[in-house]
Amino acid sequence: MTPADQLLSPVARTAALPVAATTAIAAGIIAFSLIAACTAPANRAELPVSQVLFVCEHGNVKSLMAASYFNQLAQERRLPFRAVARGSAPNSTTVPPAIVENLRGDGYDVAAFHPTAVSSADVSASQHVITIGIELPAAAQVEGITAEQWNDVPAASADYGAARASLKTHVRSLVERLAQDAANPK
Repeated sequence: MTPADQLLSPVARTAALPVAATTAIAAGIIAFSLIAACTAPANRAELPVSQVLFVCEHGNVKSLMAASYFNQLAQERRLPFRAVARGSAPNSTTVPPAIVENLRGDGYDVAAFHPTAVSSADVSASQHVITIGIELPAAAQVEGITAEQWNDVPAASADYGAARASLKTHVRSLVERLAQDAANPK
């Protein structure tokens, strides 16, 4: 016992212990909080994600391929875009097995994808609309929104490699334009 402790009554010595312990714990918590705050990554505001809409006839081949390629490139470039695939006249609830296998070989798993008909809500929600070998159906058209048309893409069922090459060329060009627009806002 220190000389200072001897001056305290037994009750005062007992009361001083919890106060000292509480003070030490509080100081530890404050120090830990400061260290955590200084070393944690800054919480940056996320950029809103804009939708890019790809539309082909059935919504389960060309638009799906384009959306898959686009999403990979946009993610690699950290662009705030996400693509979706739709069809002007879906005729199936699945993706053709040959397309599933070919896309799997390219690194994309689309086995669980289910084609959906394009709607005016899809068009309205999209910053960019691209039709592939079709016209946008009248029921899906929205005043003031014009679709970019890619009418030179061969049928993937006839020549998957040629369709892939054409779509990847188009998608790279689109991603490059979007990246330039993002870097130089108007």
